[in-house]
Amino acid sequence: MPLTNNEAEYEALVVGLEFARGLGFQVIEVKCDSQLVVNQVNGIFNTKEECLQQYLNKVQALLAWFRECSIIHIPREENVEADALANLGSSTEMKGSDSDAIVKILYSVLDVDGYSEVDSTNLIWDRRNKFIEYIRHGKLPKDPKASRALRTKAARYCLVDGQLHRRSFQGPLAQCLGTLEADT
Repeated sequence: MPLTNNEAEYEALVVGLEFARGLGFQVIEVKCDSQLVVNQVNGIFNTKEECLQQYLNKVQALLAWFRECSIIHIPREENVEADALANLGSSTEMKGSDSDAIVKILYSVLDVDGYSEVDSTNLIWDRRNKFIEYIRHGKLPKDPKASRALRTKAARYCLVDGQLHRRSFQGPLAQCLGTLEADT
């Protein structure tokens, strides 16, 4: 069953708060384009639906971990990327989906007792992911040209202990680094 847009907003909020907590932040400012979520978290609106009340309880428990926090509303037109992700989340099946979504919701944050750890490496989409998905799962783009190009390029790559490496004619395998790894 797909999530509603409000449920997807809460899912993203919970994951973001867990991520910030995991990084050790003590002061946070959350910007959200869902006026309903912002007003429910700030206590301006009542939460009538039981499911949204469960999300709200989880968010309030997470907010209590921070020394200082605020959540403010920003209009959707000023936050196009977040709105696109929320719409993507609301169109993604909760379980058993075979969607082409970049980020798949494997389980609802409400299905987890306590708090789940957020693995930051999975939150970043980079050029390596398409090769890894193809090598690991045989997943190809729907576009025939893109599919053919990926198959051709992927022949130069392999996975070693889950890490993407590029084959070279001159010597050993070269490990492919992501944006964050290359900057450090």
